[in-house]
Amino acid sequence: VYISYLEIYNENAYDLLDREHLELPLEKWNKVTMYEDDDKNLHLKNLSVHYCENEKQGIDLMMMGNYIRKVSSTPMNMCSSRSHCIFTITLESKNKETEHVYISKLHLVDLAGSERISRNQLEGTLLNETKYINLSLTYLEQVIVALKSMKNKKKGHIPYRNSLMTTILKDSLGGNCRTTLIACLSLDLENVEETISTCRFA
Repeated sequence: VYISYLEIYNENAYDLLDREHLELPLEKWNKVTMYEDDDKNLHLKNLSVHYCENEKQGIDLMMMGNYIRKVSSTPMNMCSSRSHCIFTITLESKNKETEHVYISKLHLVDLAGSERISRNQLEGTLLNETKYINLSLTYLEQVIVALKSMKNKKKGHIPYRNSLMTTILKDSLGGNCRTTLIACLSLDLENVEETISTCRFA
């Protein structure tokens, strides 16, 4: 079992399990970059992968990443995620008789919630973060809609490359995978429009 933890903040990717990042400001973090090999397989440079022997090690790694991920106080949430995060558990097994190796991945994705800029009167850093969050969620929606069209035998292009997140999650959205979405809703009447918007997105 191997674990990695990736943060996508303002359309830049960072490794949340790089111990040097505990001491450094975000501006000095190493960015994770993508490249494709000749077989069109996607690789992430500067993303560490950690061997995990038991559940405690996995939880400790998740807690370490959560400690340094980007959060801020907003009008709707005192501790709002300002980035999307992908916690990946890779399972690798080998058949000792045939020597065949089997690899499966489980991506646990925490999507930052979209916010209405006009209502919350955001400015500065929060405004910039919100623009990137809303844009990447729009691109994710476009990918899901395109996949649905393909399932209904309609030809078309699936815009995975429009955002970093959809590019990285390509094999977890289409192809041989199962995807589940858990939507978090606010029951406060003040947030009814956001609740309806979240339900529509889901």
